Formats: sequence, C-alpha cells, structure tokens
Amino acid sequence: MAETPTDSEVDLNEYNVKTHKGYVTLQELNEKVFKQFGYEIKKPTLPVPTLRMLNEPTCDMVFSEWLRISQVPQPEIPPKQLPVDHADEFLLNGYTALSPLYFNDHSKTGDHPRNWDKISDLIKLGKTEIAAIAYLAESESMYNAMNDYRLDEMSGFVVGSMQPWVEVMALKHGAKKILTVEYNQLNIQEEFKDRLSSILPVDFVKNWQKYAGTFDFAASFSSIEHSGLGRYGDPIDPIGDLREMMKIKCMLKKGGLLFLGVPYGTDALHYNAHRYYGSIRLAMMFYGFEWLATYSGESEEPFDLNSERLHSGGVFKLIHYTTVLRKL
Repeated sequence: MAETPTDSEVDLNEYNVKTHKGYVTLQELNEKVFKQFGYEIKKPTLPVPTLRMLNEPTCDMVFSEWLRISQVPQPEIPPKQLPVDHADEFLLNGYTALSPLYFNDHSKTGDHPRNWDKISDLIKLGKTEIAAIAYLAESESMYNAMNDYRLDEMSGFVVGSMQPWVEVMALKHGAKKILTVEYNQLNIQEEFKDRLSSILPVDFVKNWQKYAGTFDFAASFSSIEHSGLGRYGDPIDPIGDLREMMKIKCMLKKGGLLFLGVPYGTDALHYNAHRYYGSIRLAMMFYGFEWLATYSGESEEPFDLNSERLHSGGVFKLIHYTTVLRKL
C-alpha cells in the first residue's frame, strides 16, 4: 500500500480509485460515501484510503445495537430481493455494483458443521491438505499469514466456522486456546476441549464485557462478507460486516492481530450470497486497524495489494486473500 504525507491541506481531487463506475476521486467518495456513513478520509493512501470515524460508537453501543438487530424476527426463507428501502445503504449510495446470486443456507439442505470430531486427524495434515478442506489454494493464504505472524502461546477467537480448518491452522502455528463464534452447535473432539471451545454469537454478545480486550488474535475466512445478507438466517443489516469488524476490535487487546479472509475485487454485492471488497468498503472495514500484510495462496510471501492486483478480476470475480491487521 502506497503511503502519502499526512497533510491537512492535501487535495483529495488529485487521488483516484477504481469503482464499478470507473475511476472516481477520493474527494467524491469522501463527500458521497464516507461522510454519509460516518467516516472521513484521514490519509489518501492507495488503493485503500485511511479513514477516521466522525463519531465512533462505544463497545457498549456496538453490542447493544447488534443485540437489538438480532432480536428482530426473521422469515423462515431468506429474502430473495435486496430490501428497496435499504438499497443505498447496501450499495454505498450506488458505488457498489449489484447482481443477484441467491442461497438459502438457513434450510436443512444448506451448509452445516462437520469434521469437528476429527481434529486429531486434521492436525497431522500439511498446509495443502488442510486448505483443501475449505477453499483449496485460497485457504492457503490463511496458513501463509499465520506462518509469518505466529500465534505462539496466544489466545484467540474465530468468527464463523463450518469446518475447523482455520482453528487447526492456528493450533499448528502455536495458538494456546481458541474460541469459535458460530451460529451452529459444534461437536468438538473430546481431547481438544481444553484448547478449543465454541459459543453462539448471541451469547458472545450478551457476555461481551467478559471477553472485551482479552484476545491476542482473531481470525475469520469467508464469513464476514455474508453478515447481514440473510443467507444464513441472520438479520438483514446493510452494515452487518462493518458491525462484525467493530465487535472484533472491541474483543482484541491493543496490538492484537486479525487474520481476515474476504473476497477482494471491485466493490460489489452478489445478493444474497456475499460482498466483494474494493477500495471503498475495505477502507471502512480496516478502520481502527493497521494494515500489516496481505497474502494469497500462491506464495508464502506477502504481496503488494496495489490497484491493479485488487481489481484484476473485474467485477464479481471471486478470489479470497488473507490480510493481517493490527488493532491500533
């Protein structure tokens, strides 16, 4: 990521980022998107501008609001259409592309947890074999990130986990204890219950003060991009993913690490499947964190996530990277 001088007089019209509309100035995004959603540009870093929040909520406010939204009754079948009255919020006032792609993973035929009783077998596997449990080569980006930023004797939590491959990678890189936050009940292998445990998101939130500021690391891969889209029976929430990032920030110690795997590309939304993260939404996701490095599954070394690499797949091209962030 290219750094720029911290100059209050800098002209944001001189900096451009790519959107599905083409290249737009940071000045335009600052006025039409970031300020509208409670942020403003602090530094014109590229391809992801560095933001400040205009009125940052307290952790108590973050968890109270999440709990309020979670208690709104949800339909048995996830909505197939983007809520018209929240379209601007979901699409960042039109700067996010939209296309339909529907799933009902709230059903009996949807995705469900598995392999939690086989952790002793999984932990014997190598990087490529563990990654193959989930997203093949893309999953290796998480392993590569943890290999560079080891977790020796650290305690952490994993957000969203149908299969324990992230947990196994963390254990292999030294993690002492891991709490998995998951909507489903998990049948964890008996001999690993001293190191692995799970909790429902609603219980995690209700007891947030017990956990706040206690974790050395957090990890999430292909989970947060779904938050608030209803696919998994979760409440419809245009900023569900941003809420998850604020919750994670509250739970981490200062200096704690976040290993974040989401789809990168031009800002877009496949409703109700997932979001794609480009220059605009990444800036909001990264608020309150220092961006340390980004990894792919193609190399053990981090790569420079410049504009060309970020947008190389075009719109709606699914590719996951893992970014390592440090809580400020």
